[in-house]
Amino acid sequence: MAKDLGKTFAGYLRISAFIILFLTLWLNNDTANAQEFYQLKKVDLPTPFKYTEVRAIRQDNDGYTWFTTSQGIWRYDGTDVQPFDINDPELPQSAVPDVIYCYDGYILLFFDVSHGSRMLAYDTFTSKTTKYLLDEHPVRFYNSPAGRLLIYSWKNKLWQFSRKEQLVKGDDALRLKGWTYSGAIDNVIVDSDGSNYVFYQQKVVRLKPGVVFSKNDTTDKVHSPSFKFSYAKDVLCSSAYLFARFSNGFIIYDKRTLEKLYEYFGVDIPIVYLENDHFVVLQSGAGKLKSDDKLFKVQPFPYTGITGNIKTYINEPGANHILIATEKGIFELNTSPGNNNEKKELFTRFFNDKSVRCIYRLSNGKLYTGTYKGLYVVNGDSVRLMATLAIYSMTRIDENTLLLGIEGANGFATIDTRNDRLSFIDSKGRFIFGFSLVKDGNDYFAGGAYNLYRLKKLTNGQWDPELLLHSDSLGNVKQIMPMGDHWWIATTVGIFSLDKDNRLKKIFPQHERYGVYAIQKDGDNFWLGTAAHGLIKIDKNCKILSQLKFSDGLAGDFVYSLFKTNGLLYAGTNQGLSVFNINAGMQPINPPDEPQYSEELNHSAIFYDEERQQLIFGGVNGLLFPDMDYYASAKGKESDQIKLSYVKKGSNGVASPETDLFAYLGKKIVLDPGYLFMGLKFSGGLEPRQHNFLFRITEIDTLWHKNNLSNEISFYGLAPGTYTLQARFPSVTDSRYWFKKTIIVVPHFYQTWVFKSIIALIITFAIYMAWLARVRKIKDEHLLRTTIASDLHDEIGSALTRISMSSELMNIKQQMDTKVVERISNDSKNAIASISDIIWSVDARNDTMEDLVLRMKAHAYNMLEDIAEINFEATGFDKVVILPQLVRQNLYLIFKEAVNNIVKHNLRSKVWIQLNNQLTGMTISIKNTIELKKNKPAFVGQGLKNIQMRAKRMKAEAEIKNTDDMFTITIKMKRW
Repeated sequence: MAKDLGKTFAGYLRISAFIILFLTLWLNNDTANAQEFYQLKKVDLPTPFKYTEVRAIRQDNDGYTWFTTSQGIWRYDGTDVQPFDINDPELPQSAVPDVIYCYDGYILLFFDVSHGSRMLAYDTFTSKTTKYLLDEHPVRFYNSPAGRLLIYSWKNKLWQFSRKEQLVKGDDALRLKGWTYSGAIDNVIVDSDGSNYVFYQQKVVRLKPGVVFSKNDTTDKVHSPSFKFSYAKDVLCSSAYLFARFSNGFIIYDKRTLEKLYEYFGVDIPIVYLENDHFVVLQSGAGKLKSDDKLFKVQPFPYTGITGNIKTYINEPGANHILIATEKGIFELNTSPGNNNEKKELFTRFFNDKSVRCIYRLSNGKLYTGTYKGLYVVNGDSVRLMATLAIYSMTRIDENTLLLGIEGANGFATIDTRNDRLSFIDSKGRFIFGFSLVKDGNDYFAGGAYNLYRLKKLTNGQWDPELLLHSDSLGNVKQIMPMGDHWWIATTVGIFSLDKDNRLKKIFPQHERYGVYAIQKDGDNFWLGTAAHGLIKIDKNCKILSQLKFSDGLAGDFVYSLFKTNGLLYAGTNQGLSVFNINAGMQPINPPDEPQYSEELNHSAIFYDEERQQLIFGGVNGLLFPDMDYYASAKGKESDQIKLSYVKKGSNGVASPETDLFAYLGKKIVLDPGYLFMGLKFSGGLEPRQHNFLFRITEIDTLWHKNNLSNEISFYGLAPGTYTLQARFPSVTDSRYWFKKTIIVVPHFYQTWVFKSIIALIITFAIYMAWLARVRKIKDEHLLRTTIASDLHDEIGSALTRISMSSELMNIKQQMDTKVVERISNDSKNAIASISDIIWSVDARNDTMEDLVLRMKAHAYNMLEDIAEINFEATGFDKVVILPQLVRQNLYLIFKEAVNNIVKHNLRSKVWIQLNNQLTGMTISIKNTIELKKNKPAFVGQGLKNIQMRAKRMKAEAEIKNTDDMFTITIKMKRW
């Protein structure tokens, strides 16, 4: 009896253990599925936001993410974070709003104040800020179909905000019929029919125009005991139900009756969202909540991937991701289904140390893998070693047979996929390397070390590996490709052409030796995977068209395998997998952040499973199942549009440039005078499919230039003018989707056409004045010549006439006349003096004021010393000043004429000569007492007229005064 009880108890234990194991596996499977279903990753914010607490978060219609930290307000464009400062002296940049909301070009900021909430509406179109004061704090926002933003307060008061009317006070629930609650509400949600559902104290009421409908009774449909819930943080509305999430559980209500249908108490549901009109609750792995087919579904999610406590999250309508804000940063949760490639992780781990060389998968899922350590077959959950040979190549002969290429030994073998029976092909005593296999009609081409074979199937079912040719220059064959009436043979030394007569000719590269491991046709051209030279594109004549290396986004410069599908080129390299978007001009696509994508992949270890649309690579560390859906989604589309994130403007390289976060809203970018630097930053959304873009300024260069989204493009010293900036993703060839913006560089005034016209007029006027001065100079020269001729005629001519007449008189008398001789002598002396004065006046070496004063002084004392008492005074001539010849000549001749008049008409007189050169002008005064000689008339005659004439020539003023006892000549002119 005891044994039977023991057996029974042991049986129960086994059954219990089995059940526990089953449940554990089932739960773990659910968790694993959740990990595949949801993709969680941290948004890589730049420094200093790596460990900064994010308090509020919001996305605007342009795809930018706005968030707040203890340092202020920030905007994230997908690669870069910029501060947002509205330049309000009452609100410093470090002020942090409690709520941030984006609406119709406005950034709405709400700050708690003692009597409610201060609302700042920043208009991104005009860069103006409007301030409002709400008497209550906002709890909910709703974009109404009427084009207004509805703002609900914590006491269910309503404000309406729009661009046209700004902030307007709306309805107050206290005035509605049936509303009795006067306390603070938790939350509000607006249904598609315009009904407002108000949540407070676990209750919900429906507000329609003029009436309130309330139903607060708990029914027997509630699944758990009623209890005190906290504040309703998040509320959702489906077509039939209302969902209110609290910090310690949730409640589901019936929209029609407002009855509670479900209550759950638990702190393990921090996130809930609406998908296809169903509530989806994300629960941590330790949660006990189960899905309710009618009301909601539960998705387990490992929150261990999120660092920090969840402060808030947003799930924009129509978006397939949720943004989660914690004190450790921002996380993006992708809610779209992920890929489930069956047991690929198991396969990857098993072949981790076996260096896969070739792969083939049957339609039934059976996987054959050739490695350095042997041939393996994976069937379901089992992996079996079939042969300990290094299998290099594998291809299918028929429905039940595979052909294998082996390193050394027999070289080739077949395998029956029905019973996995391996049969070696007789090599006839030769040591064969089966590196490459390709079908040729009913036969197969095979490449080895320096050899090419043709495998023929005989009538008895056996295979004959016929040696087609041997060449010491061939190298190891890597791939054989049919090319019409000939073959291309890719080897470790290059590409050879083999014609139908088995003549071998090297065609690429012509003058070098490097390995070509793979050939992939691309239209009429070909991509080559090479050793150390990266990807090379050639035409059918082997002319190189382009080349991609590590610096161009290739994972490694040794390219072992190539495969093209859906506009993507997959390249297996010595440093992992590279994928390029062919349609976008070989735009590289970044691989997922997983280590197996960077491991070395092997030559020929590539297989495309058409039935499962799955590509499989083999490498030194096992198998790689690239996520083709990921690359397809990351591939740029024709309609992808790039956006301008911000514009920076700076005057020099020292001062911090000004940043305009809303430059994308304007029709043009204006660079005012003084700004020498302009930096532009582009973005492609929170998670752009493409990370590089092209740009150009059409007036400067028609070629496209490549740049990364995370980098700015900078322009220095753009010449004034109007430019057209264009930017696009490489995949976007349709100009309708290009970013286009006009850049206007405003010139300085001295760079404008008005200023240039003024300068041209000034230059023209200067040329005219120079020409006019030249004309005047010529006239002055002619006048000088005329004056000199006149002076010579007047002075010298009259003197010579007198001398001639005196000589004639002596000739007539035929005797010496002392008076006549004396007269001739005086006339000769006067003529010589006149000639000396004329020569002095035209000599340029005498152009200084000092020379003139000395000449005047010498002439005065020479003429008057014996007949008059002289007082000569000169002031204001300390500095030597160059005088024009016209002024100097006429000034001296006036002075000489005045002195000569004194000599001619006076006996003993006193003479005062004053030369005064002051700021007000220059004055020359010659004054003498009158004591006339006998038989001499007073000062009359041609001399005074000459003085007036010469003064006019100098543009001077001559004043002559003749009193009873004094004669004065005064010359006034400008200062020299």
